[in-house]
Amino acid sequence: MTTASVPGQYRSPSDPSTETPHTSGTEIDGDFPVPTAGMVLHRVLAGAARTFLLNDMDAEVEDADPCGTVDARSVMGTPPVWALSAAAALDDAQRRTSATERIHQSRVALRRIRSNLRTFRLALHPAWGTSLRAELAWYGGQLGEARDLHILGQAIAAHGPDAMGADLVAEVQSVVASRMASALADIASVRGGARRFQLTEQMMVLWDGPAFKAKADRPAQDVLPVMLHRAWHDLRGAARLARKDATEANLHKVRIRVKDLRYGCETVALIGGGPARKTAKAAERLQTKLGDLHDVYFSIAWLGDLARDRPDLSESIDRLIAVQRDAVAAARRGWKGELKEVERRWRRWQG
Repeated sequence: MTTASVPGQYRSPSDPSTETPHTSGTEIDGDFPVPTAGMVLHRVLAGAARTFLLNDMDAEVEDADPCGTVDARSVMGTPPVWALSAAAALDDAQRRTSATERIHQSRVALRRIRSNLRTFRLALHPAWGTSLRAELAWYGGQLGEARDLHILGQAIAAHGPDAMGADLVAEVQSVVASRMASALADIASVRGGARRFQLTEQMMVLWDGPAFKAKADRPAQDVLPVMLHRAWHDLRGAARLARKDATEANLHKVRIRVKDLRYGCETVALIGGGPARKTAKAAERLQTKLGDLHDVYFSIAWLGDLARDRPDLSESIDRLIAVQRDAVAAARRGWKGELKEVERRWRRWQG
């Protein structure tokens, strides 16, 4: 007879009554509390909020629990051995040394929060989750220009000398630097505003405990993997369009959807082990490739606008654009193979 599971305990995979395939073959000493969906989401959302708060400040802040709130990093207790790497990645929040890297870390944290709110929305209060996602999108957009200009500056530094010569590269870079200064000034202004202050308050809510529905009280392994299927179906739909017509817009949709699958898998990895983590890694590789492609497309559009504004530089800029178009061809190669690997990992995991 199969022994019934005990509420509040995590069943060891060595127990013959355990039916969860994600722990197969892994030895765990002792019993662990069965995490609820709310516990897992709380830990992930709070960890991302902590990363955001550490990095999205002009001055360094103390790395302490905000306002004396609960330590959300330990809300699930000590994770099983197979979940330690996933937990460590969430707990590795730190303030970066450069302004550019802090902006990048802030944007990644915003994306992780927004994606999890979307993927696991059935466990969250709908009005609260939808409203916060809108604010995260707004502020992420505020940070986006500075990040894009930083990547553009790197591309000009790498390819500009061969296309236009050092003097003209310096002149184009001065335009980029001027735009970057303006973008950073806009970010500083927004950070001092009431809307950004309210976003900080929402980050504190993520640390204290999001607005969950009753479903979040159920075991995470029964709830979260099922909700992740929506992200998978969304990616399949976007991938189908891109395979038929690999336009910039269609590939961008794939990139958006694969982010959701990646972040969702990273969340489920806290209770789903290796298969979820491997699927997330495959999704990350595809996301990176499509992100590189997006950056090249952005550089071409930005340089085209500059050539129209500065006819005296247009001939040299056109040569650099030609180099970037070659980069498009290189960046596009292999995305279908990376997509197939995501699909293979998912199907192997799901059976």
